[in-house]
Amino acid sequence: MEILVLEHQPDVPAALFADWARERGHALRTLSVPALERWPDPRSFHVIASLGSDASVHASPPAWVAREVEFLRDAHDAGVPVLGICFGAQALAKALGGEVSRAPRIQLEWTTLETHARELIPPGPWLRWHEDVFTVPPAARELARADGIPLAFVQGTSVGVQFHPEVDERLAEAWIESWKRTLLEHAVDDGTLRDQVRLAAPGAPARAHDLFDRIARLWERPPRGSRS
Repeated sequence: MEILVLEHQPDVPAALFADWARERGHALRTLSVPALERWPDPRSFHVIASLGSDASVHASPPAWVAREVEFLRDAHDAGVPVLGICFGAQALAKALGGEVSRAPRIQLEWTTLETHARELIPPGPWLRWHEDVFTVPPAARELARADGIPLAFVQGTSVGVQFHPEVDERLAEAWIESWKRTLLEHAVDDGTLRDQVRLAAPGAPARAHDLFDRIARLWERPPRGSRS
């Protein structure tokens, strides 16, 4: 498969998703979305993967945010599967008729999910690193949640996950280091977070590859042109 990766900033790369794609023999084309002048035809790709971002679907002014929502809608409507990760999941939810809003509190932790579809979304633990939340689109099915917040959904062959399966130990540590001021502002103990990384991150590659394998089974039979 040829997978288009929408990257929004260099410090939020495809990481374990890129490792998985290479191991499975898929070709990746990565676009830096904020610098993008002309969007490609989504039908030129087998899958679209939208990564995380510090931007907000509901509160960020850059024009690319709204344009990406439109692009993901066009891709899904054309029958091209979309995988949305964190910000990407919020953008996908918005594209499919859901809403995105500020979370009651910032979520920076490794979380075991209450999953309604273990065959697709295992319970984890998964890294949550987000300030916004989404509502499940009207025609979508919720797959998992935690603390009363929806964290994964599926509509047709498109999947959104409000967590970061692509993050490995090195990337998690880099985020903690770069977010020290924000962690302090939100009374998040970086020592506790680092302890969670040490416990959860060693198994992250295997969990991520397993999750992407499960989701990819949906992509093997995409309903071209379907809106379902």
